[in-house]
Amino acid sequence: MKRCVLLSVLFLMAASFLWAGAQQEQGGGAGGQATIRYTRWAGTQEAKDFQALVDTFMMAHPEIKVETEFLPWGAYWEKVRTTVVSGDAADVLSMSHQSSSPYVTKGAFLALDDLPGAKELLDEMQPGTRAAVVYQGKIYGMPIGVGVRALIYNKKLLDEAGVPYPDPEKPMTWDEFIRTYKVLTKKNAQGEIVQAAVHFHWLEMWQALVVQMGGKILDDDIRPTRVMLNSPEGIAALKLAKRLFQEELEPPYSTEWAGPWGTPDSAVATGKVAFMHTGGWGIPPLKDAGIDFGTAPLPYPAGKQRATRGYVNFLSIYRGSQKVDAAWTFVKWMCGEGQPEFAKTGDLPANAKYLETVMKISPDYMKAFFSDLPYVITGPMLPTDEFTSLLEATMTDFFQDRISAEEAVRIIEEEGNKIIKKIYG
Repeated sequence: MKRCVLLSVLFLMAASFLWAGAQQEQGGGAGGQATIRYTRWAGTQEAKDFQALVDTFMMAHPEIKVETEFLPWGAYWEKVRTTVVSGDAADVLSMSHQSSSPYVTKGAFLALDDLPGAKELLDEMQPGTRAAVVYQGKIYGMPIGVGVRALIYNKKLLDEAGVPYPDPEKPMTWDEFIRTYKVLTKKNAQGEIVQAAVHFHWLEMWQALVVQMGGKILDDDIRPTRVMLNSPEGIAALKLAKRLFQEELEPPYSTEWAGPWGTPDSAVATGKVAFMHTGGWGIPPLKDAGIDFGTAPLPYPAGKQRATRGYVNFLSIYRGSQKVDAAWTFVKWMCGEGQPEFAKTGDLPANAKYLETVMKISPDYMKAFFSDLPYVITGPMLPTDEFTSLLEATMTDFFQDRISAEEAVRIIEEEGNKIIKKIYG
């Protein structure tokens, strides 16, 4: 049933894109101030930060008025889906690489290649961000930011345990990390964990561990032909992930999302977890809660390589926009000269030209994110959620001792290849 609904939605999307393409007019209309609409996912503080960013743009470009709409993550993607289908999407849409594939592949966005300076602006971007916005040789968005996951920790809990803070720029090995911080887990008289050393997002953490071990998830993140996880590296990554449960740094897997630990992006704010692995978006709640926190890069296996999970966020112009010139002026500014201001919102700048400037003006707690930035992996970009659901279900079976690591990667390989074949033929 879900697949039928998805196919129906994609059909409607394709039809609306054809109509929008026929209606499109380049330019901002006749004289005066052009008004465009811009939308993005954002929490309360993020919305304030992004509105300030847009206000700065409008001060520099009084000929353009930008109407904004900021929504929580889930509500945002539902709004994008419904407005794209109805033909009433905002002129400029915010995209995250892992959620963008259905829109990019079905023609929701204007190709930017012929707009003035588009190719040159893309060349300024960090190399790892460019693939997310190019499809079949065309540019369908412009990278604006990189969401980098690093370790964030509660200094008070480390002080109480008498253990040192990790270095903010030089990563520990996993052996060093486990040996040093396993004492942060505390139990009550019944032997139940009441304070955990870590609470990680295990799907994304495993993806990083696979690359740390030297392996790959898919043969190609954008248009894969096969799953690559059934390998010694994939198996070793699973076993390392499970070690954190076996040595009780993590709370029991069955209680991670239902217990008092918060989410992997809010765990430290609960006061019951010492370390979480999240991005800059996890910092405002810590400030609100008055928690004294520090940051550190993600550990890596001794003798192996660094990697951490992250996201490429980009701006796209809706194919049905009637204000393309004004929309492009806005996108160029946001992804160009506006990058130092954009970095105040929590993401790191996608534009390499402004990276050094942003590093100089950033608070000390951002050092870990800059340290991890060159090692970001973005993960699969498939147009359905079937592969992610497969990974989540299989990892649950593995962490709850229903299957071995070897069985887990075999299942993911066999079922994942079927999903890829169904999507791409």
